Amino acid sequence: MITLDLPGLLADHLLVGGDETVRTALASGRTIRRGQGHSLRITAPLALHRTALQQAAALATESASSAERKAHRVYATRITAAT
Repeated sequence: MITLDLPGLLADHLLVGGDETVRTALASGRTIRRGQGHSLRITAPLALHRTALQQAAALATESASSAERKAHRVYATRITAAT
């Protein structure tokens, strides 16, 4: 089990478009307020973090806002650092 902070933009996206296992993990997470935004601290297996990142891949495309692309990049970096 690994604890990582999921950026709020990704969490909001996954609450709507994620599969049931990801939404369950998000429901068990703890909200961390930071300045103007927030993160969701989730303790889950690394495979679930990777699944959540794949399901939020739409936020890494050119059509996404710069904040969404950055949130995706930050989470991907956290996952990479955890391995």
